[in-house]
Amino acid sequence: MNELIGNPDDNPADGADIPACVHNAIGNWDELAFTAFDWYEKHGRLAVGIEADENDLMGATLCGILYEQKGGTLPPDAARLIDSYDPDWEIVIQFVDMAERLRTQRLRTSPGGRHPRRVWFFEMMRRLQEEPETVDLIMLPAWFVESLEKLEAMAKAREAENRNEGKQGCCDE
Repeated sequence: MNELIGNPDDNPADGADIPACVHNAIGNWDELAFTAFDWYEKHGRLAVGIEADENDLMGATLCGILYEQKGGTLPPDAARLIDSYDPDWEIVIQFVDMAERLRTQRLRTSPGGRHPRRVWFFEMMRRLQEEPETVDLIMLPAWFVESLEKLEAMAKAREAENRNEGKQGCCDE
């Protein structure tokens, strides 16, 4: 993880001075949102650094950039941006624009869009079902484990209800 540096940028990341790799990373929202939330769960508040992939100039390489309040390397506006973003609904990205300026921006999920926590939740559910060997069960956040337990309790209740309905149906004749 790198240390966060740079200034917040009030301009949305859609201008002509935005590198193609940043446009492409933002266009692949689910991967960006999952990565940002996963790293938030593991490391705390951070920005997702976006750089051009050396092997694919249109591709992007993501890196986690940790925010350290006591480091003193962030201007106050950038520190407030990191302190105030809502990891469930927003991500903070950092990149170097076409004018060689380091930019730090907060991106909010569009209304009705798939917010980072939702993307993370459903991707982790998929991984648990399809590729459980990729999930470190010990590292799962408590809120997610509680959700799994609730789902399991609901499934058991539904099974019991279905068994009871089956018994009533066979004896009603």
